Amino acid sequence: MTAIDSILQSFPEARLPNQLAQTDHPHYIWFRDTKTDQLIGFSKSALSDREKDLISIILTPSSPPPAGPAGEWIRFMTEDGAKCPYDEGKVFRMVQYISDSPFQTEGEQALHFVFSDQAVIAHTDEYSGFVIEPHSEDTLSLDELASAAQAIENDLEMKITFFAGSFHSTGEMTKTMLEMERTWFDHHIPFESRRSVLSLFDVLPVNLMNRFSTFEKDTLFAAIFELFDAERDLPKIIQRFVENLSNVSSTAKLLYMHRNSLQYRLDKFSEKAGIDIKTFNGGLIAYFACLEWNQRISEKEDWSL
Repeated sequence: MTAIDSILQSFPEARLPNQLAQTDHPHYIWFRDTKTDQLIGFSKSALSDREKDLISIILTPSSPPPAGPAGEWIRFMTEDGAKCPYDEGKVFRMVQYISDSPFQTEGEQALHFVFSDQAVIAHTDEYSGFVIEPHSEDTLSLDELASAAQAIENDLEMKITFFAGSFHSTGEMTKTMLEMERTWFDHHIPFESRRSVLSLFDVLPVNLMNRFSTFEKDTLFAAIFELFDAERDLPKIIQRFVENLSNVSSTAKLLYMHRNSLQYRLDKFSEKAGIDIKTFNGGLIAYFACLEWNQRISEKEDWSL
């Protein structure tokens, strides 16, 4: 039973968005279950201050449900049995976004400027949401999304990360595929602070790692984690090296290190861990170890890479 279900039992006068006309939404106080993205509303005259405070402990205060196409997509993603707003066979992708500060009027205007008029922008909360972008000649490339994110950061001092999903042809599995992409993004974003644009290929390694048990990962990476714990800049060094296709010179420039110093650190790592990170298999194991280490550090929030 979800938090919304429990509250509906205690407050039968509460309403879900689809139980009200859109013209009635402004007359209700709205709360969101962040685990399910579901909304529930209460008549502004129905709750005492104490009841509002109690509900705010369980749910997050929210703005009214969006109207129009954005509202249709929110309902499709959050309500059982809701119809997909696009006709079968329509090709589109979902671009998710998250910001380090709340979206104000300027932020919303910036998003509308970035995407075409055919795109649907739906906010799920003050900091995040998604864009439904039909496939067309105006579809933004990853480089164009990165440029847009940089422009928003420069102009509005908002750091935003876009996650561009795959293109889908609308059908019976559309909602399942979009839910999968949202889950993958949610699992990846907590420790992603470097890149402004992600694709499915960027988040795939982390989600593959999460399919292993903690015991399996502890066993596989025990020797590497000992080295990471002793030299806390080492995970960053190893990850950048693998991401740069084992090119010592370019990695040294990226890390502002002398090439010989970097080579020495890499050789010592290979010697102590018993892994040749210049090979495909060795580099893959070391890279997965870095991803897992980053997740654990992010969860502890003791220090950042």
